[in-house]
Amino acid sequence: MTAAAHGATAPLTDRGRRTRDALLIAARSTFEERGFTGTRMGDVAAAAGVSHGTVYTWFDSKESMLGALVDDMVTDLREVLRANTDVEPVERIALANRGYLDAYQRNARLLEVAEEVATADAHFREQLAGIRSFHVERVARDITRLQADGLAASDLDPHTAAAALCGMVESFARHWFGRGERRDKALAVGTLTQLWTRSLGITPDRPRRRSVR
Repeated sequence: MTAAAHGATAPLTDRGRRTRDALLIAARSTFEERGFTGTRMGDVAAAAGVSHGTVYTWFDSKESMLGALVDDMVTDLREVLRANTDVEPVERIALANRGYLDAYQRNARLLEVAEEVATADAHFREQLAGIRSFHVERVARDITRLQADGLAASDLDPHTAAAALCGMVESFARHWFGRGERRDKALAVGTLTQLWTRSLGITPDRPRRRSVR
């Protein structure tokens, strides 16, 4: 989403972009510390060391600031969810699980703030639902490719399996990073990957079937 879509009225010159980025850094730290309802535009101005007017030059509301931050978070999560097709399936799943957990950890508190607002704001609900949809669709495509290559169980519905497996990882991450559970990351990635591959019937030595693409 563009700066204008989030209430910005000044042109995005290099200096303007630096100002806007500094405001978003201040907004994120303030939202994460105080929550959405506990944050005022003046709090962001104080955290950034600028005037109220400077904040309103770039963002017309708390919602527009949070929307810009959620856009950045969505980009971060989507980037780590992109499939790496240059490695074998088990390693690819492990890399995806680690990437997702790392990204969730970076964004756990901001996700909580966005979910707080999403209970009453359809736009934020759509943004968060988009993360889930992208995750499921990406995994469903990967399962379909694995089935075509004879590397995953052919009797599984790719989309249903993807929804279940993504839900497992998402819920695990939410309880770990959002609820304060203590876990070892290497063990967590290994366990999730085992559950994922066994559910799909993937084994490291399973022969690949040649398929026509």
